[in-house]
Amino acid sequence: MNKLIQISAILICMASLASCTVYKGIKYGNAAVDDYTIFEQDTVNKGTDHFTFAELDKGDRILDTMKLRFYFARQDSIYMMSIPESMERVNKPAAALIIKNDTIIFEHYYGGWDRNTQSCIFSITKTITSMLCGIALKEGYIKSLNDPVTDYIPELKKKDPLFDSLKIEHLLDMTAGLKFKENYSWNPFSKMARLYLGRNAMSVVKGMKFLNKPSEYYHYDSMTTQILGIVIERATGMPYAQYLSEKVWRPLGMEKDALIGLDSRKYGVAKSYAGLTSNVRDLAKVGRLYLNGGNWNGVQIIDSAFVARSLSPHVSGEKRRSTYSYSWYWGIMGEKSFSDTDSLEAYYQDPHNLPENVTYCGWQRYEDDRARAILHQGGYWAFGLYGQVLYINPRKNIIGVYLGADRFEDFQNIFEKAMEVL
Repeated sequence: MNKLIQISAILICMASLASCTVYKGIKYGNAAVDDYTIFEQDTVNKGTDHFTFAELDKGDRILDTMKLRFYFARQDSIYMMSIPESMERVNKPAAALIIKNDTIIFEHYYGGWDRNTQSCIFSITKTITSMLCGIALKEGYIKSLNDPVTDYIPELKKKDPLFDSLKIEHLLDMTAGLKFKENYSWNPFSKMARLYLGRNAMSVVKGMKFLNKPSEYYHYDSMTTQILGIVIERATGMPYAQYLSEKVWRPLGMEKDALIGLDSRKYGVAKSYAGLTSNVRDLAKVGRLYLNGGNWNGVQIIDSAFVARSLSPHVSGEKRRSTYSYSWYWGIMGEKSFSDTDSLEAYYQDPHNLPENVTYCGWQRYEDDRARAILHQGGYWAFGLYGQVLYINPRKNIIGVYLGADRFEDFQNIFEKAMEVL
C-alpha cells in the first residue's frame, strides 16, 4: 500500500512538473535560436508587397576576397584573412549581410542556413519594441514618454509605490531600477527563467521589487523591456504581433512572416524583450528605416525626433553614463581604463591618443570609481544573446546584420573591418 502511495505521489509530481518552469528548464536547457519551435508563438504577418534591396554583382564584391587584419581576443592572436574566412572559423550556422546605399555588397550563409532561414534574434527584439513604442507615441496611443507606467498597467500601483515614479522613458533607457538579474543559464529557479520559460509573464512583473529608484542608474535587464511591451499592448489595445504587422512588417515590405514568442496561449503576453524570430534581409529593413530617420519611401513611420534620440549619446548624470539609448548601443568601449574620470579626460585631450576615425564622446564609471573610455565611430548597434547583430552607420549609409546559432567570436570584427575599406 505504501509503495502504491509513493508511486502515485511521484506521478502527480511529474504531471505537475510538466507544465512548470522547472520542467521546461530541465527539458530544454539554455535558450537557443530555434526556441520558436518549442514555445507558443504569435505570427507577425507580412503584406503582399515586398521590398527588395539591389545586389552588387558577385565579381565586384571586394569584401568577399580582400585580406584584412583580424584580431581574435580569445586566442589573443592576429590573422590575415577575408571576412568569409573569418566566419568559417566559427563552424556554426550563421548568416551575415552588409548593405551600402541600398545595395547588398556582402552576403554569406553557413551551416545550412540561407536567406530564408528564420532565427530567434533575442535582444534585438528590444530594439523592435523600442521602435513600436516610438510608433505608438507618434500615433497618440502613448501620450508622453514621461507618462508613469501605472497609467497603462494600473494594477502595479498596489505592488510597490516606486511603480508610480517609473516612466516609459526609464524603460527605454534601462534606468528602471528593477531588481532583476539577466541570466539565461540553465537554472530554472531564477526570475529570468520564470520570465522566459513561465506561462504567466504578468505574475512575474507583479512580483518585481526595486533595487534603486527609477532614473538613478543604468542597469540592463529584460524585465524592463517586458514591461514596455505590456505598456504598448495596453496602450494600443492590440496584441504585439498585430501592431508590429500593421505598422512595420507590412509597410516595410518584409519577405517573410515573423514570429513572436508568447508566455502562453492562455495569457498571450508577448516576449517583447527576446522573443522575435526573423531573418537577415528583413532585419536589414529595420536598419534602413532608422538610417532614413524613420521615413520609409516617403512615409513617416516613426517620428524623426524619436529616431534621433534613439541614436544619441545618453550621458546625463554621472550615475547614468552609458552607451545605451532606446535599445541601441552607440560607439565602442575603449580598451583603456583609468583611475578616475579626470585622468581619462586628460588622456583623450591629446588627439594623438584617439584611434583613427574615432571621436571621443564620454566615459563610463565602474563601481570602484575607475573610468572607461567610450569612443564613437559613427555606428550604432543592436545586440542579441548569441552574437546577433543589427548595425547601422548613418555617415556611410551602411547596414549590417549578423545572425548565428552560437556566440560569434569577436563578431564586431565583421562590421568594424568592413568600415575600414568602405
